[in-house]
Amino acid sequence: MKHIAVVCGLILAMAGIGPVKAQDTPPRVPLSPPDLLRAIVNEASGELALQNEIVLTGVNRNRKPEEYQKGYFETAFILDKLREYGIDESTIVDLPVDGKTTWDAESAELWIVEPELRKIADLKDVPACLCSRSSTTDTTAELVYVGPGNREDFYKDKKVEGKILLVNGSPEGARRLGVEKYGAAGLIGWSSSHPEYDRDEVGWSSIRSGEKDKPTFGFMVSERQGQDLRDALERGQKIVVRAVVKTELVPNYKDQMTVGLIKGTEYPDEELVFTAHLFEGWAKQGANDNASGCTAILETARVLKKLTAEGKIPPLKRSVRFLFVPEISGTAAYLAANPDIKNRTFADINLDMVGEGLIRNLSYFRLNQTPWSLPTYLNDVMASYIEWMGDSQRDAQESNWRSGGILAPTGSRDPFYFQIERYSGGSDHDVFVDASVRIPAVLLIVWPDQWYHSSGDTPDKSDATQFKRVVTISAAAAAFLASAGPAEADRMMAEISGRQGGRLGDDRARAERTLLAADGKTVHAAAKEARVLVNQGFLREKEALASVRFFIRKDAGLESSLGSRLAGLDAVRAAHLKGIEDLYASRCRSLNVKTEKAAPTKDEIRLGGLVPVRTAKMGGMMSMWTLREELQKLKYQPPMAIMIAQMELRNFIDGKRSILDIRDAASAEFEPLDLLDVEKWVGVQEKLGLVTLRKK
Repeated sequence: MKHIAVVCGLILAMAGIGPVKAQDTPPRVPLSPPDLLRAIVNEASGELALQNEIVLTGVNRNRKPEEYQKGYFETAFILDKLREYGIDESTIVDLPVDGKTTWDAESAELWIVEPELRKIADLKDVPACLCSRSSTTDTTAELVYVGPGNREDFYKDKKVEGKILLVNGSPEGARRLGVEKYGAAGLIGWSSSHPEYDRDEVGWSSIRSGEKDKPTFGFMVSERQGQDLRDALERGQKIVVRAVVKTELVPNYKDQMTVGLIKGTEYPDEELVFTAHLFEGWAKQGANDNASGCTAILETARVLKKLTAEGKIPPLKRSVRFLFVPEISGTAAYLAANPDIKNRTFADINLDMVGEGLIRNLSYFRLNQTPWSLPTYLNDVMASYIEWMGDSQRDAQESNWRSGGILAPTGSRDPFYFQIERYSGGSDHDVFVDASVRIPAVLLIVWPDQWYHSSGDTPDKSDATQFKRVVTISAAAAAFLASAGPAEADRMMAEISGRQGGRLGDDRARAERTLLAADGKTVHAAAKEARVLVNQGFLREKEALASVRFFIRKDAGLESSLGSRLAGLDAVRAAHLKGIEDLYASRCRSLNVKTEKAAPTKDEIRLGGLVPVRTAKMGGMMSMWTLREELQKLKYQPPMAIMIAQMELRNFIDGKRSILDIRDAASAEFEPLDLLDVEKWVGVQEKLGLVTLRKK
């Protein structure tokens, strides 16, 4: 029979049908019914999302000063589209203004005037060429190369006063020495995200001179231009450049965002929120970063509204809110100004840089999950839709896209490369997952981005097929979460339980690797860390499973089912811990040392009884950025391991966990932290007035 199977396989392969793969993993089954998914796939338009991105960022726009007073082109465009799509509850929201003025550039040109007359850069051609906060100038001076320019040795034996510095890096890195100390007139730098991929992209940059600093300017050029100038200088050629810049500080009356709302039919006061940042500063906006996220959630809103109006998907029981914001600061300000909305929000899906073609960008579509301080059903719900998309598009591609392909008419036929990842910060989801807000939030993103924060971030890199797939995932997840009840909660529990085995297995594997790497001197400490890894993993997974209670609605049967699943986790935990103890004993025998009974140290007993409690001063994540000067006064420089874990250390301060508990939770998520280092870090937070300490 085996011989016959091989022959049949060869015949099928010769016929062009392809190999028979008897052991293929069955494709992921999404949480939504097939008819609902089909309706969303048929309606979602990658072309509409891409066309809207082109309108927002397809041409260079010099923002006129009156926009800062009357309102921005982008917010008005999004509002018009929301209303066109029938999202009647939509509006522009004015946010608190940060400062009295805003920097605005009107024109900027950079010329070589010696040994030949040649233009290097022009603001109207490449808006990224002028560093934000540059001052008005008309300066002609000799060019001097100072490397990165951020250390004294780069200026040794060089006369730079009154000259323009060529910098291999960000101009700001050289400004404090080159301009402030040595009197240079201005700077030209090159620094882009992926020059190995595109040598002609010009990176965004800024200079941060304060009111007491010398007015100056900075230009950015491509790696190719910068290295050509450097090479000429190193050959001994004298180069004189002229910088002509016109900028101003305009009165800053407007800090804006746009909001749209689809109101739920049964639980309108429970809201799922989509976020995407419409602004990242006012001077320059990127296509992928992040007009793509904005137009993707705009299209998600259109799809949900149209399909519910037509009866093709059921009415949404909960509300869905769409926030188009200034990145991070706008989200934080909006939630602070609308505590009622913050209290109604049960989850956030943040889209940031989602529209680029995956093959062209050498990239993946990624789901960044919540940090371990906030375990949630949301991670596994979103993972199920993304894995379904990956499986279905893989299978469709293997059939030469004859069926099942989610392809835009004018888009690519890229495979859907994806990754499900642990938490990574840097966008608006950070605001939600901070312990001061504590709302589950995930990030959808295409990364790496070969044109990140550069002149190359233009709509020609985007792909209508990628947009269609992202909108399908977003709309399907929204339709599921916005209407989920007991039946959907049952499916969520099954989904979470199915995935927990893998995560807990990873935790145990890390614990066992820790033990196997230990020697005779470290094996006892390794055993302690291994127990921490296992215990923290089960605490995390129990909290994730219990988060489904939001949808259970006090259903007695589901509560009983949830209780059984939680009890089952306790039984598995006992088995995992026994396995760790068995391995510890085996490791000790092989190292010829005696096992030690697990017992807390004096410091663990002491710090297990001290609980940090947050004060109002700790605030949200934005507060972290305002503490630098106070930290400098304390002359406290935390170890690198503490710095890496710092955001989560803050998040684990919940008024219940002791310092020991916080140390263990962060150690499991990152790497083992020294308990006394954590105590010192907490002590600094206490001195800053961010926490108080109470005995457990």
